Amino acid sequence: MVRPGRADCGALYRRKMERTRDRTGGSELKRLMNFAISQDDVERYESREDLRRFYETAGCDGLEVMPLEEDKKGLVGPGMVVGVHACCFGDWMERDEEELIRHFRKDLDYARRMKAEFVVFHVTQVDDEECVTYRMRHSDAEVVQAACVLINRLLDGQAYDFWFLMENLWWPGLNYLDASVTRMLLEGVHYKKKGLMLDTGHFLHTNRGLRTQKEALMYLHGMLDAHKELLSYIKGIHLHQSLSGAYVKEWLSRPHVLEEDPPKRMGQVFEHIFSIDRHLPFTEPEVSGLVDRLKPSYLTLEYITRSRAEHARYLREGMEALS
Repeated sequence: MVRPGRADCGALYRRKMERTRDRTGGSELKRLMNFAISQDDVERYESREDLRRFYETAGCDGLEVMPLEEDKKGLVGPGMVVGVHACCFGDWMERDEEELIRHFRKDLDYARRMKAEFVVFHVTQVDDEECVTYRMRHSDAEVVQAACVLINRLLDGQAYDFWFLMENLWWPGLNYLDASVTRMLLEGVHYKKKGLMLDTGHFLHTNRGLRTQKEALMYLHGMLDAHKELLSYIKGIHLHQSLSGAYVKEWLSRPHVLEEDPPKRMGQVFEHIFSIDRHLPFTEPEVSGLVDRLKPSYLTLEYITRSRAEHARYLREGMEALS
C-alpha cells in the first residue's frame, strides 16, 4: 500500500469536506493551523509566502493566531487569519479588572484588524498551587459567573462582528463536566455571536482512566450526548489528544513544593502543564465521525511541536485520520 504524501492528504481531506458540505446544506468547514507570534514559531519561516505555502500544502485553509508578540517579520496578513486565540490568563479572578480589559482589548482589536471570523477565549481559573496539587479553590459555577461579568464588560457596546468562542480546559470553569454549567455560561454572556470552542484534548484530561484513542472518542461522544441541546453552539473544534492520565496519577502520588523563585516556578509549572497537555494528533480514523457529528464551521489542528518538520508530520497524521 502506498502511503499518501502531504499534498495528497490535503487533497483527500478537501474531497471529504466537499462531500460533507453536500450533506450539510453547503456550510463550509475551514481547516486551520495554529500559529503563535512568538520566537518558537516565527523563526521557522522565512517569509509570509513561506508560511502560507506550509499550511496550504498541509491542507489547511488558514491560521488561528495567538498574538503573543509583535509580528516584526510581517509573517501574518489579514487574508491568512481566520481565528485569533486570545492570550488568556490561568489565574485572573483576583487581578485588576481594568488591567484585564486593556489586555484582552488588544487581542480583540488585533482580531478586528486581521478581519478574523472568530476569537477564542478560555473560561477557567487556576493558580500555580492548584495546578500542582489539584486542590481547587473555586467551583465551576463560581468561575463561570465571574467570567460572564468580565466578558460582558469586554464586549457590551462594542462593534465587533466576529464569533466569540469560549474554550474549555480541565480546571474549574468551562470543562463540559456539567451541561447546566455550560448553559449558565451561554445564558450569562450578552454578546449575540457567542459560541463554544470544543478542545478535545483538554476535555480528555478530565478522565485519568483513558488509555486509548478509541476510549477517548467514546468519552467525547458521551459528553456530547449530555450536551445534546447545546451542540449547535459548538462552532469550532481544537482537535488534538493527550492520554496523560497515568502521568497525573503518578504526579499526585508524590508531594510537590513550588519553587520560590518566580522564573523557576514558571518553568516548573509549565513543564508540568505540557506533560499533561501534549497536543498530539488524533490518529484514530473514527475521529472523523466526531467532526461529522458536530458539523463545526472551524477545525483547528492544534499541536505543540518542536520543529517545522515535526509540525508538518503532525499535520499529515491528523489529516490522514480525517481523510
